[in-house]
Amino acid sequence: MTSTRLSVIDEIFLRTHRGYGVPIALQGVWRTTGTVSRDELVRIHDRLAVGKLGRRVGKPRIPGARLRWDLSPGSLPLECDTEAVENIVAWADAQADVPLDPQYGPGWRMTAARLAHGGTVVSLVCSHALADARGLIDAAAQSFSGSAVPEPISSPGSDAADALRMILTVLVRSIIATARLWVSARARAELRAFATSDSARTPPHRVRKMRSVVVDIDASQWDSAAEVAGGSANALFVSVVAATMAELGSPAVIVDIPFRTGSGDANSIGMATVNIRGDDSPAVVRAACKAAFAAPVGAPAGYPPEVVQLLPHRLAATLTSTPGRGEVLCSNIGEIPPALSTLGPHRSCGLATRAIHPAAIGPLPCATIRLSTYLSRMDGRYTLSLVSTDDALVESTEELTAAVHRALEKRNLAGTPW
Repeated sequence: MTSTRLSVIDEIFLRTHRGYGVPIALQGVWRTTGTVSRDELVRIHDRLAVGKLGRRVGKPRIPGARLRWDLSPGSLPLECDTEAVENIVAWADAQADVPLDPQYGPGWRMTAARLAHGGTVVSLVCSHALADARGLIDAAAQSFSGSAVPEPISSPGSDAADALRMILTVLVRSIIATARLWVSARARAELRAFATSDSARTPPHRVRKMRSVVVDIDASQWDSAAEVAGGSANALFVSVVAATMAELGSPAVIVDIPFRTGSGDANSIGMATVNIRGDDSPAVVRAACKAAFAAPVGAPAGYPPEVVQLLPHRLAATLTSTPGRGEVLCSNIGEIPPALSTLGPHRSCGLATRAIHPAAIGPLPCATIRLSTYLSRMDGRYTLSLVSTDDALVESTEELTAAVHRALEKRNLAGTPW
């Protein structure tokens, strides 16, 4: 069951919708060879409204208490485009052009269109504050299979009790951490590194336009290439992405790798950061990732991460601009549940999972992540999705497409573009 209160990570993604960073929405894109009827799409949409996505952020009445989750079946209406879609990826990019609001609603949106060469394409997007990638996949699986029911959200309890618990937790752990600074050189080094980390990061760039590529790769070939190179499927993923960055002019990159924590929060993720070169083998990448997972990104020197939940938005955003520190994101979504391999009576012939950026209100914000990449597996194929918002890195979709194909070729792999 999802936690009744927002975590530190949940609030980071919520703040991006308030102008503190780039808003992030998770997206699943399905395509079928058969035409899915509007009635079936309506049924899926209605199930989503009463499933895991049917909630919003509620404000506590007592200062110091954490934000809570409330049931909210409201949603944006299902939209079915009448014009046939030629370019699936460009159409999917355009589905981000709507402000999503996980607090005042709605925080998710479903759209569909017919394909020019036959079939249907469906997009489901939700604010990253509402769910992580696995949460979105689980919500879609329930709605596709017809098993979606209102998720029980137990009472968050007394706001006063939560505020007292938060204040005591932050106060006690902060006192212990401060005392530790007097006797631990390592703790002092961690705090110094955290205080100066922004100066070492890639300078933020102004987000202007997404450039996206989606390719399918045969799963048996991918797994075989990983095994031959002494790595894993995930290490090969990071290796291919690093090689893509090298093709784009960045031979060495800092990579953020999210992983599941099973915390029960909307975003049950931790973040590991690793330095990778484009010519590193999957075996080298695997060893580097293993070391990074043993020391994930977190609050420095033993200070409680919950302290930012007691601070004003502006100050909290300064301390936690993103969950990670890298310029590249590699998110392995993993195996897709069988329930998502069909849309109504029609077999899905492709599923891409990724994050995109909904329309921001006011001046376009800046980002430090230059390239976001996502990998998922379904029906004997891996689908690799890449999204760049950095004009200095990628000038065109064609450039990004060429770079990823050259990176795949270096691993004796071939990708089929969407």
